[in-house]
Amino acid sequence: MSDREYARHLRTLAERRAPAVREADRLLAEDRYDEAEQAIRRVDDSIYGAVEIALLYRRRLEQLAAGGVTEHTKPHLARVFERAVQAAYGAYPEPHTAIEAEQCATGRETDRAELVRILGYDPRGI
Repeated sequence: MSDREYARHLRTLAERRAPAVREADRLLAEDRYDEAEQAIRRVDDSIYGAVEIALLYRRRLEQLAAGGVTEHTKPHLARVFERAVQAAYGAYPEPHTAIEAEQCATGRETDRAELVRILGYDPRGI
């Protein structure tokens, strides 16, 4: 596949995902996590769909954290944080070499650190 064909393929996937992303965003706002993820996977179960899910959780965590962290909101924030971490981790392809495994581990650490930064604390206490 040429670069041009690949770019067209990615645009097509993004266009097909767009309505599902809007639906998933609405479902996340209602704390309907599994349904939100399925909305994306129904139209794009590729790695690109997984990346989209991770981005949705990250945006949701940003929205919630912007509202402030209190003892009342911490349990909800922790749930969204855990879903965001799992979605981020799931957005990496299966490594096939030691170098890929190292890159995957580094990427996951970076993603998790960014989610901790967004939240302002680590719900896991690590």
